[in-house]
Amino acid sequence: MEVINNDAIIEKIKVQHENDEKQLDVIFSEENKLIVEAPAGYGKTKTMISRIAYLLTTNQIKNPKKILALTFSVNAALKIRKDVAEKLPDLIQKDNNPVVVSEKISVTNYHGFCKNILKKYGHLINSKLEKNINEFKTVEENKIETVDILKKSIDTNKIERLKYIENKIKNSIFPTELELEEYIKIICEELLPFTYVTNNAIILFTIYLLRKNNKILKFYQNYYPLIIVDEFQDTNIVSWELLKMIITNESKLLFLGDSLQRIYGFIGALENIMELAKQEFAMKQISLDRNYRFRNNSEMLKLDFNIRQNAMNNEEYDYNSNTANLSVIYGKTYTEEANLIYESIRNKLNNEVNTKISILCRGRSRNADEIERILVDNQVDYFYGMFNEEDEDYVDFHNKCQNMFFDKFSSNESISNRALERFVQNVKYVYCACNNKTIKSLLLLLEALKQKVIQDYTTLTFEEKYQLIMDIFENRQLKQSMEYIESRVIITTVHSAKGLEWDYVYIPDLERWMFPSWALCGECENKFSKMVNYRCQIFDFHSSTLEKSFLEELSIFYVAITRARKNVIVSASSNRLNNNGEVKNSGFSCFANLKGIRLVCENSK
Repeated sequence: MEVINNDAIIEKIKVQHENDEKQLDVIFSEENKLIVEAPAGYGKTKTMISRIAYLLTTNQIKNPKKILALTFSVNAALKIRKDVAEKLPDLIQKDNNPVVVSEKISVTNYHGFCKNILKKYGHLINSKLEKNINEFKTVEENKIETVDILKKSIDTNKIERLKYIENKIKNSIFPTELELEEYIKIICEELLPFTYVTNNAIILFTIYLLRKNNKILKFYQNYYPLIIVDEFQDTNIVSWELLKMIITNESKLLFLGDSLQRIYGFIGALENIMELAKQEFAMKQISLDRNYRFRNNSEMLKLDFNIRQNAMNNEEYDYNSNTANLSVIYGKTYTEEANLIYESIRNKLNNEVNTKISILCRGRSRNADEIERILVDNQVDYFYGMFNEEDEDYVDFHNKCQNMFFDKFSSNESISNRALERFVQNVKYVYCACNNKTIKSLLLLLEALKQKVIQDYTTLTFEEKYQLIMDIFENRQLKQSMEYIESRVIITTVHSAKGLEWDYVYIPDLERWMFPSWALCGECENKFSKMVNYRCQIFDFHSSTLEKSFLEELSIFYVAITRARKNVIVSASSNRLNNNGEVKNSGFSCFANLKGIRLVCENSK
């Protein structure tokens, strides 16, 4: 590509980034391998796009080579793709043409990247992979026995071997060479004949293929001179192994992530992956330090910053001079707490037109049930999102949608707006007699997904739309369509809210044994200590064996806090019910006692 005026592009980028020193360090860095600590709201995506633009316009990415941008989820890939398509052409002074952008950069998730390789070379592993990998339905190893055709044909011992590999991956252990060979053989012999494959197999097939075919590996290593990874903190062991294979000494790298937003450790996200990458590839680290989301919101700005200082155990920071106010609601009972939350929400709905509110729960609880009951009694229109990816109804709905979508569109029928509408109507017909509230919510999410594809992704090709929608069903990602739900109030879990935002966020159950979870509180030396000012006392977790567990819980709290654009309100009650239904004294957890946080009663304002 032709070189444009470098001074012009540099000045344009400086103006757009308001001379943010750290962002400009990333964009114009002469280092080939960068790892960027990028908290929520700190301009991560904007910085990434400008870095791409700078490298392209200064001819550091030679034609016909491409930039590879990998993400953790389908939804994240689409958001980045959309931002790149809208903003990159202006920066590189090209027509705003999606084709021009797609010629220079490939934005996908790990599974999408691997599927593209398997489409071309999968037949080298097994002849059954000669057909399009998108025509295979996915099933988790521990769900194989729920698929009748597979349960009847696969030996129980083989299913157990597949589960064994799945558990190793969840525990961040990569299979040995012999285990990988065995796994591949079982998938090829037992699942592929029925057009089924596992999610892990898609990446493991690719790793196996590249290990056995050095020429193919060399091609991809040379084809992608710049590799970008977003949400890097969520990288698991198989994705990490794939990355290490396609990266060479000559590769330019840009990894972006936030160690404090690592909340998927329970499904295999690698611990200390940021430090591991720095050592593996000799990467230079740059930490973005200006929060643009809260730039005009001093309390949220301080709250965000102070929680991060607690996580880093920064003893030199002056917490007293930078104390953040945290709005709280406190009731004597669950019912009083729930009613106070409702009153607060009602005031915001009445006083602020079009405001959006989310109630984010650590998990299911009696209090969450009580809040929902109060919303129902007061006829509040809300969206129910209190499901997780392991719920039977949630899993079955995604499987049903996947099978129906496959049957309708695998023959290359056009995914027109009308065809997509017919598909949604067919799913609704299947569930027309179902009164299950989870299913009702999932039908709303399916409708929201349809609208998202119609409105935001008109430029996608048939194959891209097909892969997008199939990936959403395969990875159980319908919950990410909550951002398109019309209800002004949503009640859901913190994990389901990752990557989404609302004007106001309520975090109930900020109580000992609840948030942090009972698993951490049960090991804490203060678990039965007396409350002081209705709060559990925090001790020096950083010097204890519980530091890892504490930081994992703090990360979930931080993600919940940073879903709010305007303000966050936490709540607790003085009484709780234990698992035996017994009333116990309660109060705010140690998270309300973090350094630099002052509790301010919301319902006294």
